Amino acid sequence: MQLFYSPTSPYARKCRVLVRELGLLELVSEIDANPFEDGAGLLQANPLGRVPCLALEDGRALTESSLIAAWLNDQAKTPWASSWDDRRIEALGSGLLDLAVARRVEMVREAALFSDFWIGRRERGILRALDELEAEAPALTSPQSLGALTVAIAVDYLDFRFPESLWRQGRPGLEGLHRVWAQRESFSLTAPPAG
Repeated sequence: MQLFYSPTSPYARKCRVLVRELGLLELVSEIDANPFEDGAGLLQANPLGRVPCLALEDGRALTESSLIAAWLNDQAKTPWASSWDDRRIEALGSGLLDLAVARRVEMVREAALFSDFWIGRRERGILRALDELEAEAPALTSPQSLGALTVAIAVDYLDFRFPESLWRQGRPGLEGLHRVWAQRESFSLTAPPAG
């Protein structure tokens, strides 16, 4: 199997961390693929031209990090427990990522194209999601959960793209979750490049 990824994609990072956590490195080879270059390998596997994409041995491909994560978990000798509550947290963490990535995309456009409306809307959504996840933090104590992993990836992405954000302020539960994940080798080995 081949996992197409970009080192700065938080969605791909979630899958890369999971490959390591579940002991699937021997089954999954990783291919660095910049989605903005429309490389033939990525486009053949995923006509959407997005990462992550997991190309399976039978020629089919899985796209979207939550689908790939669920599939990888099913392949593991010792899969992580899953529940509807964990899936709900995972979806909320994915929504936080969506808002943060959209905010980033808005900020790299030409200044004349900035939309204060969309920037503000995404920033407010990020804060609401962080507050909701802080309330859920007691349920995120196990590192072996797709929800906890997704939330840890999301807040780490805020550190990467928006170091000025104060997401830790008043959110000791999320800060603790991030600290637990930051100490895991799978997390440090897949960190986006500095600068």
